[in-house]
Amino acid sequence: MLLNSTWLIPGIPIIASIFITLLLLSFSKTMNRLTKPVSYFLIISLIISEIINFIFFKNNISGHYLLFGSNFELVLDRPAILFAESMGFVVLLIMLFSLAKLQRRNGYVRYFIILGFLSGFLYLFSFTGSLFHEFYDPFISYLDIKGISF
Repeated sequence: MLLNSTWLIPGIPIIASIFITLLLLSFSKTMNRLTKPVSYFLIISLIISEIINFIFFKNNISGHYLLFGSNFELVLDRPAILFAESMGFVVLLIMLFSLAKLQRRNGYVRYFIILGFLSGFLYLFSFTGSLFHEFYDPFISYLDIKGISF
């Protein structure tokens, strides 16, 4: 049942970023003034993805989920979920630091949209099951074996 909701982890930040992008293209002047609500909306979308990812991690859910029919497959295993959780946490910290310290100038909303897309594509990249797994899997497995658990 939970495996069917795998697409939500990368999907929520990407969909939220697309939504804000469409609003920015339609109402440019107004959206550039609404920097805090845009920031909070994208931060909340990333937090929701992190919570779903953490639920998958704690319940040791693994498997394959076919996205878009049979053309694209998301591979969930413990190292991929752990990598996605850590990368999502890093992007979340960047967003929170940016919210607190950056001045609200022209381009602020675009910056948060880019961070939203980045987080979604990082999640998507970590679940692709590609050759990238061969790079980070030994490191994450080493940390997991040493007892560094969350």
